[in-house]
Amino acid sequence: MAQTAKARRKTAAAGGRRARAPYHHGDLRAALLEVAESVLLDHGLEGFTLRECARRAGVSHGAPAHHFGDARGLLTEFTAVSFEQLVALMQEYRARAAPDGYSQLVATGLAYVDYALAHRARFQLMFRSDRLEQGNERLVAAGDRAYAHLHETMELVTSEAKVRSAALEPKIALAWSMVHGFATLMLDNRGFATVVGGDARHAHDLMGELLMRSRPVFEAGDRPEPRVGKRRPRP
Repeated sequence: MAQTAKARRKTAAAGGRRARAPYHHGDLRAALLEVAESVLLDHGLEGFTLRECARRAGVSHGAPAHHFGDARGLLTEFTAVSFEQLVALMQEYRARAAPDGYSQLVATGLAYVDYALAHRARFQLMFRSDRLEQGNERLVAAGDRAYAHLHETMELVTSEAKVRSAALEPKIALAWSMVHGFATLMLDNRGFATVVGGDARHAHDLMGELLMRSRPVFEAGDRPEPRVGKRRPRP
């Protein structure tokens, strides 16, 4: 029996929906993590939504919630992956560097800066404690592994320079502040980027030079402790 016009329209509409709807990812979780970076770049952290991630991944707006719960959950997983990428880059740079402690420290710092400049959105989120689930096991483990590279290489530096271990933590704080501050200025301050040369290659070279010029500071021993008590009278 021939279909009525109404039935044909209904069938065609159903067919159209079937043609658009079955968008299937082999790994929807990975697909959502992938599009998260483009959403952050286009809309910033304040404009980041699960709905926009779903739209770009080609799935229903409710789909991300099944994997991440909410935006904080997706951003946390995304940041854990970012730290894992940073760790891999640190390992790569260290493998190519000389084995002495200071060369290993410089390689770690250069990996940090190069990662930041290549992945602006990821780097700017990695230290936003207010937007992440700080107790997330994967995030904590990845962050600890990244910090371990800095700690290990600075420990090598102080050991080779025969510096007391009490000087280790302040030197770690100084090294971290140097590379993080440099990367942040490159990303956020046009004037600083212009002074540096404006591109990642120049930034890499300058950061390497700054770290090398700072070598005496990191290899220096502790300041002498102030003498306590009465001064012995001169004979």
